[in-house]
Parts: sequence; C-alpha cells; structure tokens
Amino acid sequence: MLKLSTILGSLFYLLPVYIFVIAPVLRQIFPPPEPNLTFDPDDAAAGDLDLPLLNGSIFSLDDGVEVTCAPDNYRVHILRHDPLVIYIEDFLSSEEADHLAKMSLKSYTPSIIYDGTTEKIDPTTRLSDRALLDRDTTVRCLENRAKAFQGWKPHLYIERMWAQRYNASGHYKHHYDWVGSSARGGDRASTFMVYLGDECKGGGTTFPRFKMPRDEKWCRFLDCEEKADGEGREGVTFKVIKGNAIFWENLRADGSGYLETWHAALPVTEGVKVGLNIWSWYQPPGWRMGRV
Repeated sequence: MLKLSTILGSLFYLLPVYIFVIAPVLRQIFPPPEPNLTFDPDDAAAGDLDLPLLNGSIFSLDDGVEVTCAPDNYRVHILRHDPLVIYIEDFLSSEEADHLAKMSLKSYTPSIIYDGTTEKIDPTTRLSDRALLDRDTTVRCLENRAKAFQGWKPHLYIERMWAQRYNASGHYKHHYDWVGSSARGGDRASTFMVYLGDECKGGGTTFPRFKMPRDEKWCRFLDCEEKADGEGREGVTFKVIKGNAIFWENLRADGSGYLETWHAALPVTEGVKVGLNIWSWYQPPGWRMGRV
C-alpha cells in the first residue's frame, strides 16, 4: 500500500508536467469556444451579462454579409515605432475615394465634440461637417482592409465610418483620439486618417510631438517648408494627398494612451478637404459597453 507521503510527492513532481506540457497540448486540441460578441437584446433581458453591449449604430459588427474585394495595392512607410506610425500610399484607389466622397454628400451635418458630459457644436474647436457612411461593398471592403492591416487582432472592432468635410477655415484643434477608458472596458486602439479629396490649400494633419525625419524623401508626404518667420518647423505635418492615409496606434500594451498622438487638423485656407476617420475600438469580452 502506497504511503500518503509517496502519493503527495508524486503529485508534486507531476504538477509542473501538467501545467507546462499536458495543459497547453489539451488547449490546442480542444480550444475554448469563442464568446458571442454580437448583442442580442433578448439575451440581455434574460440576464446574460457576459455579453459586451456592442452597439451596432456605433460599431461595424459582423452581420454575416460577405463581400468580394479587390486585392490590396498600397505601399507603407514607417515613420516611427513608439508609438507605431505608418504612412500608407494608395490606401484607397482613386475610384474608392471618389465613391466615398460622393456617398457622403447627402448626409453631412455639423461636426460635434464631446466634453465628457454632453455633445455640442463648437466651431472654435472643431469647424467641419461629418457624414455617416452606409455599409455598402466599398465600405465593407475598407473595414476588412483595416482589420487585415492590423493583423486581425482579437476583440478589435471597426467603428462606423465618418467622412469629414473641411471648407475654407475648417479645422480641428489639438486633441487625442483615445479617451482613457481602457480600464473601464475599452478605448480607441488605433486610427486611420484617410484623405478622400485634396482640392485645397492648408488643412494638413499635424503632430507637434513627433520628431521630423531627416531624410528628405519624406517631403513627398510631409510639409518640409520652414516657417515664414525663419524659426524653423516644429513637429510633423502630413500633406493632404487623395487616397493616402496615416495610421497610428493610440494605446500602449498596458492600455494607457500615447501622449505623443496629440494632433490637429490645420485650417483649410482655400478649397475643400475631405477626409475619412477609421477608428479601431479594443474591447475584451465580458465588459459592458460604455460611451465612446
């Protein structure tokens, strides 16, 4: 008959084998089921509180619609690694940009800002119009492109897309896209700023806390001209170029926001600038949806 001390000793030596060898193999063979991340009001009414309340009017949720998309044909240039900032040439084709710009014409309303309590129109801070885009084939293909660009990260949701129109004097003062809410369940993990129309002067997207690269090849995409007063340039300002995009990560691995992503849309001095925001929201399963 085995002694208790012998049994306990055997378990002591077998426990690490189970944790580091057997358990990982079992997880590969029998992976846990993916949580259901689509919100069903009937489930909530029944008391199933494990479902995050992802609002379909805010997020482009999976609705089972399949689309056939053309192959991606963009080129990337890494500006910096921390935070990760990538410039993307031809993120949209000319036809895609024209289609989205035309689609937005029927839906423009004054852009709003959110002060933590209420939504309001404040042209001293943000002077532009915005239009929510219908999820047609072009928009759905762009959603897929944005997900693929980020490696199909789990629990990352593309927000509904808004076109932004800046007429003469249109601008958006310095701000962050992240809101500091990751500890409460979610936040904007990344941003694509895409240009749909560039028939304008001014209107660049500026990041005063970025360092200007030394290589003059970047002057194709960045405003490399010195200030008229001779003081030189500060930060980085991206030119408005139709079809091109800027991608940047808003959050560190610990969920805190990058202070370096403080940015603004400079005033348009002539013509009309049309842009498109693609925001990716990170929300792990099990959290109830708060305000974006």
